[in-house]
Amino acid sequence: MSCRTWRPEGAQIDAAPTASRSNTQVIGEEQRIQARIDRRTVTLAAALILGVMVYVLRIVDPRSPTAWSYQTLTLCLLVAAVAGRALVGFAGRHPARADLPWPTPLTYLSVVCLACVPFLSVLRIGFLSDDFGLALLAKQAEGPLEAAQLRGFLAFYRPVAMLLWWGGDQLWQGAPIGYHIASLLLHSVNSLLVYAVGHRLIGSRYAGFVAGLLFAVHPLHIEPATWPAASPDLLCTAFCLLSMLFLDSCLAAASRRRRVAFLSVALFAFLLALLSKEIALALPGVVILWLALEPRKDYRRQILPVGGAYALVLCAYVAWRCLMIGGLGGYETTLSFWNTVFPSAPLLMAADFLFPVHRTLFIESLPGWLWWLALILFAAFALWCMRGLNRVPAGRLWLWLGFLFLMAVPTWIFRWEPSPALEWSRFAYMPTIGLAWMFGDVCAGRGISWRRSGAVVLVVLLAATALTIWYLLPWQRASRIAQRAVSAGVAKLAELRTDQGFPVLFVRELPEAVHGAPIFANCYPQALNLAAGQPVPVRVISARRGSGGIHPDVMAVYELAPNEYLLAWDAQSLAFSVIRRGEGPRRTPTGDDHL
Repeated sequence: MSCRTWRPEGAQIDAAPTASRSNTQVIGEEQRIQARIDRRTVTLAAALILGVMVYVLRIVDPRSPTAWSYQTLTLCLLVAAVAGRALVGFAGRHPARADLPWPTPLTYLSVVCLACVPFLSVLRIGFLSDDFGLALLAKQAEGPLEAAQLRGFLAFYRPVAMLLWWGGDQLWQGAPIGYHIASLLLHSVNSLLVYAVGHRLIGSRYAGFVAGLLFAVHPLHIEPATWPAASPDLLCTAFCLLSMLFLDSCLAAASRRRRVAFLSVALFAFLLALLSKEIALALPGVVILWLALEPRKDYRRQILPVGGAYALVLCAYVAWRCLMIGGLGGYETTLSFWNTVFPSAPLLMAADFLFPVHRTLFIESLPGWLWWLALILFAAFALWCMRGLNRVPAGRLWLWLGFLFLMAVPTWIFRWEPSPALEWSRFAYMPTIGLAWMFGDVCAGRGISWRRSGAVVLVVLLAATALTIWYLLPWQRASRIAQRAVSAGVAKLAELRTDQGFPVLFVRELPEAVHGAPIFANCYPQALNLAAGQPVPVRVISARRGSGGIHPDVMAVYELAPNEYLLAWDAQSLAFSVIRRGEGPRRTPTGDDHL
C-alpha cells in the first residue's frame, strides 16, 4: 500500500479538529467583515461631518479657499478614510519589513542627487523681494553677535537664520549663488533626515527611502528650496528632525550615560530649531504624541521625563525671546471661529501636498482638458493610498496626522491661506513630512515589488520632478524682472543725479509677483542700496502693509520739491518712466505716511 493513500486508525477522529479549525476561520471571517462594516460606518460619518463643515464654511465665508474646491472635497474623503481606518481598524504593530536591495550609502546618494537635480536651475536665480533686506542687514552687522541680535523686518527673532546670512556675507561676499547652494544643501540634508527618521519610526528602509525621495522632489517645496529668504524653514526642519533622530537614539540606548548624552543633543537641536523659526514650538507636542502611540512600554514610560525636558527648553526659549525683543513678536494672530475650530490650515496643506496643482500655470498655459485629466490622476492616486491604509497600523496613522496638524498650529492661528499659485507654500514645508511618511508606510505595507508599489512610486516621483521643473519657470522669470528693475533704478538715479547728490525717487507700480514667485513685495530700496553701494533716497508707493512704503492716498496730497521725482514701472518695456517732477516746496500731510 502506498504511503500516500494509507491512513492511520485515528483518521476519523481527526475530522473534529478539522471542523473546529473551519469554525474558527468562519468566525475570523465574520469578525473581519464586521470590522470592515464598522470602518466604513466611521468613514461615512467622518466624511459627512467634514462635508457639512465645508458647506457651512462656504455659507459663512464664500471667498475662503477651503470652500468647495475640488482639492478640499477629495481631501475630505481621504481624511475620512484615514479617520475611519485609524479609529476601528488594525491596531497592532505592522512589521513593515520591506527592505532595499542595495547598501545604505547608495541610498543616501540617491536621495541627495534627486533632491538637487530638479533645482539646478535655481543657481541662475538672483535675489528676490525679502532677500535684499536680509542681505543688507547682514552686511551692516559688524560681527556674529550683532548679527544674531538682528530682528528681520522688526518682527522676527531668528538668530540662527541671521547667522547664516552673516556667514554668507563673510564667505562668499553675499553673492546670491552662495545662498542658493546653501539652500540646496539644507534641502538635501532634510530629505536625508526624512529618510532616516522615517526608517526608524516605520521600521522599513524602503518606507523611509520613498518618503525621503517624495519630500526631495515635491513641487510644494519649491519656495523654501528656491528662495533664500525661506532659509529659516529649512534650518528649523533640519534641527527638528535631528532632535527626533537623537531622541530615538536616546530611547534605544542601553546605558544611562548614553541616554543622557543623546537626550542632551536632542534638546540642543530643539533649541536651535526654535532659534531658527517659531514653528518649532509644536515639536514637544509631536514628541509626546509619538511616545504615547508607541506600542513599547519602555517608550511610553518616558512621556513625563522627556516631555518635561522639552517643556523646560521651550519655557527657557520663550523667556529669552521676551527678554531680547520685549515680547513674543512675529505675525499678528487673527483668531476666529473658523481658523481655530475648523482645521483649515492643515487641510489645505494636505490638499496641496496630495494635489500640487499650480492652477495659474495650468489654466493659463495648458488646454482645459488637461486640468481635468490632472484632477482625475490625482484622485486615482488618493484612492490608491486609501486602499493601502489597511496595511498601516492605527497608531502610526494617528502619528502621521498628528504631525501634520500639530506642526501646522503656528500657521493655523493666523489663518494661513495658500494661493492658486502655491504662494506661501514654505509654511507647509515641515508639516507635510507626516504625509510623506504616510505614503512611505503605505508603500512598505503593499510591498517593494514592481506590481505592488514600485510602479506607482516611480510614476509619482517622475510626475513630481516634472512639475517641480515646470513650476520653477515663474521664479526664473521673476528673477530676470527683479534684476531689470534694480538696473533700471540705478540707471535712473545716475541719470537724474545732480551736484547736490542723488534725487529723491518715489516709485509706484513695482512688479510684486509672477505666478506666485515674489519680485518686489518688499525691499526695493534695500535692493538699490546694495546695487549702488550706498544709501539712496527711494520711497515705494504701495498699499501693501509690509512694503514699508507710502500709501497712494497719502502720496496724492504730496507736492514734490525740486530734485524729487515720481516714477512708474512699465511692465511692457521693463523700465521706469518719469510721471511727475517737483518744482515747488513740498507740502507733506500731517501724520505718519508709513503703513
